[in-house]
Order: sequence, then C-alpha cells, then structure tokens
Amino acid sequence: MDIRDRNIISGEEVLGLNFIKGTGPFIFRRYYRSGLRSLIFEVLSAGDVEKETQGRISDGIRVFPRARPRKMFRILRNRFTSKEEVLKEIRKYTLLLDCLGPGLMATSEEFIVDYAVRGKREIVLCGLQEYIEGEILDPWRLPDRGLLRDLFASLPETGAGPADWSEKIRQNMARFVEKIREMITCTGYIPDLAGIGNLIVTADGRFKLVDINNIVPLKPDDTILIDDKGYPSCDVSVEVLSILEKDILQTDVPPDDPLYLHFLTPERKKEVKRLEKLFYSRLAS
Repeated sequence: MDIRDRNIISGEEVLGLNFIKGTGPFIFRRYYRSGLRSLIFEVLSAGDVEKETQGRISDGIRVFPRARPRKMFRILRNRFTSKEEVLKEIRKYTLLLDCLGPGLMATSEEFIVDYAVRGKREIVLCGLQEYIEGEILDPWRLPDRGLLRDLFASLPETGAGPADWSEKIRQNMARFVEKIREMITCTGYIPDLAGIGNLIVTADGRFKLVDINNIVPLKPDDTILIDDKGYPSCDVSVEVLSILEKDILQTDVPPDDPLYLHFLTPERKKEVKRLEKLFYSRLAS
C-alpha cells in the first residue's frame, strides 16, 4: 500500500523504504502529530534512545531522560505529477523563509525522492526540519484566561521570571505579526496559522511557526478559498492573526484595517464556520 494513503507508519517501516539507504547511528520514531499533509518522524540518536529505555545513573538514582529529536523527518502526502509541481511547492517554503526568517519559523532542508510503489516510480517531497522544543500556543484561548502564564508554568527552567519571559514572547510575537502582514501585502500568501500545534513558544522566549507545509493565497473578493484538503485555512489563519494582534498583543488596530475589514465580517465568518463544520464532518465519516 502507498505510504501516503496510510494513517500510521512505524519507524521500522520507514527503514524499508527504497529511498532510505540506512541511518547509521540514528533511529526513526513516529511523531504523534502526523496529520493530513505529512507523515512525521523524530530522528533520534540511537545512544539517546538507549538512555531513554534503559536509563542512566545520576546521583545514585536511575533516570530515564527523554530522547530529544535531532531533526524531524517529513514525508508529504501530496501527489505530484511533475518535477515542476514539486519545485513550486519548495518555492512556497522558500518564500515563507524569506518573509519570516529562521528566527520565527522551523527551518527545513527540502528534498525530492524517487519513491518505488506498485511497480512504478513516483516523485515524493520530503524534508528534514528543525525540531522546536516548547509549548503549543493555542490562539483560541484568550489572554484573560492566563494563556502566557499557564504556558510559562508548563515549561522547564526558563532562566527568566514570568514577566520577563512573557515580555520577550510578546516582542517576538509582534515581529511575527509584522512579518506575516508584510508577507500578505508583498506576496498575497499566508501560512496556515490555524492548526493546534502550529505555533510554539520556547523556554528561551522564542515564538515560532512549525507547520510549514500549507501556504495559501488570499483573494481580495468574496471568494472563500479552501485548501487542498477542503479547509478554509486562509480565512481562519487571518482570524488567528487578528487574535495574536488584537487579543494577546492588545495592539490598537484601526477599525477600518483593510485586511480584517474584508476577512472578518460577521457574514463571512459565519460561512467560514459552516465550511469548517463540513470539513470536520467529512474527516469523521
């Protein structure tokens, strides 16, 4: 069976793929967030996995430290009919990197493989992505519920107090919002900000986008675009941007801001919610 059609594939099965030529001292482990667009695996040091499973002695106590991924290995589920289609997908990632920079997103080494399946060869896009360790920022939780405070409490040692850490997060978030707005203005694209787990805060105060696979266009008309999976990710991502800017950063955005004035009208948001419900009902069926 084509791996792109499977919901789950183990790390051991990855080693059996024709384009994997051996990993040396590394082990693949399925990542819990593999989803609609990608199969995702942690790339782990075999020595770290051994310590995780067998433990090590520290101050006379056996501890089992979690193996930290060196990289995240992604296999995109997309069906590409030509090399040019793959290069177009890579150019969208490059566009995102040029706009945000490595400080605000997980960087990746994108590469094309020749996948043998059902007696033929197909083009598949893969990536070795930077692993970002931190806590998920859920934009649907409003700040008056203690969003940043709760995130700070969930992190290990930060080296800073909650006020200093929160201020650094806000500064990086403000840069992120500014760069996303510039991307929208200059390119007409926006990355998917809507998925739970797409935005991460780290112990050292960074704010990063980790879902780099879905970069979608915006249309300046009444059309509500849906992505290749049937989700209105453009409109929902604009709504997330407004939550970051207005609710968390509490920026004084003019009421006639053209971006939000176009995408966040009550009528349009109502239709977007209908499309979201339709998307999730199809997933469940």
